[in-house]
Amino acid sequence: MRFAEPIGQTLDEKYKIERELGRGGMGSVYLATHLGTERPVAVKVIAPQFMERPEFIERFRREAKAAGRLRHPNVVDVTDFGFAQTDEGQVAYLVMEYLDGENLANRLTKGPLRIDQALRTAVEIADALDRAHRQGIVHRDLK
Repeated sequence: MRFAEPIGQTLDEKYKIERELGRGGMGSVYLATHLGTERPVAVKVIAPQFMERPEFIERFRREAKAAGRLRHPNVVDVTDFGFAQTDEGQVAYLVMEYLDGENLANRLTKGPLRIDQALRTAVEIADALDRAHRQGIVHRDLK
């Protein structure tokens, strides 16, 4: 089953999906509005075809729990996890703070960083990874 875009749908009567921000192997990340606060958030939605595989659901649940425990200034804050009914069926989702800006991969397409920028970025990434590793979290997909 192909995942139809949930744009315009509301998950759990809380998160109105506005537009896609990115796509990965298990699903997509969307810009959404939290209806209670009108705050923009990022919502990662697992594709419905993975909902049929308990191991994927459990992996996604573990990701949400681990990310929700991790607090660090260089790590996006995860604030919610749940299951919602969409036009395609039930999906799992996790909600993160929305950071409006440019990711490192896009920045690097414009040319190399100055040495001071590269060092600062490397230290910030290493510091965040150190915190995650001390909590027993091994991250598989850095952005």
